[in-house]
Amino acid sequence: MPNQARIIAKPIHSMNYISHPVLKMEENAHERTITTPTHLKSSVWKHFGFYAVDGKITVKDKVVCRICKKRFTYASSTSNLRAHLSSYHPNEAAASETQQTARASPAVQHRMTAYFPAQPVGTLPDARVKAITDKMARFICRDMRPISIISGDGFQDLIMELEPRYTIPCRTTMSARIVKLYDTTRENIKTLLQDKKLALTTDGWTSLATHAYVTITAHFISDTWDLENFVLCTKELRGSHTAAHVAESISNTLDDWDISREAVIAVTTDNAQNYVKAIRDLALIHVPCLAHTLNLAVRKGLDVKAIDTALSRLKQTAAHFGKSPGDCCLLEAKQELLGLKKERLINDCVTRWNTTYDMICRASEQQAAVAAVIFEKKMSHLELSTSEWSVVEQLKDTLKPFKIATQALSTDAYPTASAVLPLQHVMLSQLTTPNATQRAAIKEMKARMVDNFKPRYSENSNEWMLLNKAALLDPRFSRLVHLSPGQKHLVIESLSQELKEAESEIDGDCAQKREDVAPALGAMGSLFGDMYKSIDSPTHNTNGIQELKNYMTEPPLPADSNTLHWWRDTGCNKYPLLSTLTRKYLCVPGTSVRSERVFSTAGNIVNKKRAALDPDQVDRLVFLANNIKK
Repeated sequence: MPNQARIIAKPIHSMNYISHPVLKMEENAHERTITTPTHLKSSVWKHFGFYAVDGKITVKDKVVCRICKKRFTYASSTSNLRAHLSSYHPNEAAASETQQTARASPAVQHRMTAYFPAQPVGTLPDARVKAITDKMARFICRDMRPISIISGDGFQDLIMELEPRYTIPCRTTMSARIVKLYDTTRENIKTLLQDKKLALTTDGWTSLATHAYVTITAHFISDTWDLENFVLCTKELRGSHTAAHVAESISNTLDDWDISREAVIAVTTDNAQNYVKAIRDLALIHVPCLAHTLNLAVRKGLDVKAIDTALSRLKQTAAHFGKSPGDCCLLEAKQELLGLKKERLINDCVTRWNTTYDMICRASEQQAAVAAVIFEKKMSHLELSTSEWSVVEQLKDTLKPFKIATQALSTDAYPTASAVLPLQHVMLSQLTTPNATQRAAIKEMKARMVDNFKPRYSENSNEWMLLNKAALLDPRFSRLVHLSPGQKHLVIESLSQELKEAESEIDGDCAQKREDVAPALGAMGSLFGDMYKSIDSPTHNTNGIQELKNYMTEPPLPADSNTLHWWRDTGCNKYPLLSTLTRKYLCVPGTSVRSERVFSTAGNIVNKKRAALDPDQVDRLVFLANNIKK
């Protein structure tokens, strides 16, 4: 080992130790300092920094604790540094937090209200308090919320944030305010209905608490030729639902609203015999709901065995996918694979035939995806044969016009009674048109529908004449092409007689007015004489028969036109006498849909949590929910 001995024995000052990296680091160790860049403002940096040599940071991703010299990885976050202080240097951590809070306080943006003197509690003006309380009552009624919502913590926090000086009233006070709102709204509507020709709709329903109710709505055409409607009442019907009890409920409602029997043009209901008899017992004209009539006719046709078998299988398929999450997910996968919309199958509702049409359409659209699932899961009992699918496709085409007719009549925004008999004529024409390519089951279904639908509006009934008068006064159907010449003559004669009576009443009113103003105008006449009289000035023609003749020569409007707009812009100026009868007959609804829609409102009010509501309170809440928006 002579070489090793010589190296050790060599004097240390003869080594070039400056160039050795290890020795250089040891020599410079005493020169390192812990430096914190000036752009780091957090208070935590008071206790941390980076190693630096001659003021220059050597390693920028390592942070050193000034207290214990422990090193940490740094990536622009100080979370680990704060955690270290809290765990190992709690006193320094507390001081750091205090300094950080003191530094941040001046930068906090205060509310504008902080710069104003504090408002004492209870100084809110009475008018402002009343306005907020009224809006709160309207909110509860319009949105069908329970009164208990004002006791909720979230609602109270909201009000406190919006208006800290407002004190939310108790539930008793709010109930009293709702009663007052009901009384005010009722009086306003009652005044509006005075001297108006009205049409009514009515229907019955049962709440979750098994309380039976009768809902009545009123319809009329306003002075601006808008079709208006209001819910009059939702009264509890005690005892059995006999025609006598229903008639008594309707009669009491008319008396409560000061509506005379003469002011009621007609009452539209479904075909339930107790309601039909109740209306006739009151000596009022009953108009059968066309939507319900179509439902009865279609249901009668769907009873054909071949059709019923195919529909039963579609119902089973829809029910299966509705209760099987696994197969429902598989169906969505097949829909995505085939590029179809991810839509669930529809099952029908017995009381609404149009849901059967919707079920058929959806099943036809998703046929490929459903068939793929049925094949994969080996559910052959749900699969329709080729002949059954052929029946379903032809059934869809047959029912489509009835679906369109139901949608067109399920509105309360424009007249519908005038379209009832023209639509019946169109439906019967399509059902009786021969088609050699149709299957025997479809032909049998059509024959059953015709037998059920055709005798619904008897020529000898009052409603037949009323509906035809409405059609005559509707510029879309004024040609009455759905009637024979003899029937058309009867309708025109009846309307002409009514025009003569209206003309006599108007002449009597005008004569009375002339007598009232004659003394005052006599003096003016003696001064001016005939000086300003024009020989070409037209005289006002009050001949209603001539108006009707001229009106009958008007070109018919397209079927999708708004009849009331025509009467507002043109008809009422050209045919003033005829327009008075138009307001009378075109306000009659062709369906009782408006009453049935009230059931949806009532269902949101009398829900499971509020099933014990008092019937009078139900009446008020349903009334306000439907009328306060207007």
